[in-house]
Amino acid sequence: MPKYRNSLNTKENDSDPAISRRSFLAIMGMGACLGGAFSLTGASLLGFLYPNAMKIPPSIFSLGRPEELLSRDGKFFNPKQKVFIETKDGKVRVQTAVCTHLGCTVNMVDTGYACPCHGSTYDQYGKNTGGPAPFPLVYFAIFKGASGDIMVDKNKTSLDWNAAWYSPLA
Repeated sequence: MPKYRNSLNTKENDSDPAISRRSFLAIMGMGACLGGAFSLTGASLLGFLYPNAMKIPPSIFSLGRPEELLSRDGKFFNPKQKVFIETKDGKVRVQTAVCTHLGCTVNMVDTGYACPCHGSTYDQYGKNTGGPAPFPLVYFAIFKGASGDIMVDKNKTSLDWNAAWYSPLA
């Protein structure tokens, strides 16, 4: 019979290093705390190894071939680039769909554009007519690329809706 109730030592004359339940739980608790601290430290150090690049679309992008783009007239939305592309009479212009207030994507309505986030409104040319939007919607520069595609440069903007038209056939 062991000397102590929780002892594994079965010899009577052996010195039994008795450990109390309180000491055992304290050692296990400290081990859990240290293990958690080491895992958090390791996870934060591994976070430095992962690249912190943002997944945003490039500022220059292609609209496609002129014959495909100009085959239909009208205005349509490109969700990947967040722009409205308008074609009319062999010309094309591209306008941003990002609200100038907080960057929400605006929707086309009968009177122009409306921001669903905070109620900014714009007329059909992108001029802000109401709400908290401080600036109008801009038009982007368009050019013909080396491959023959119609390219859009989001870095070059204009507020003049007449000068924003581009004719790739001219």
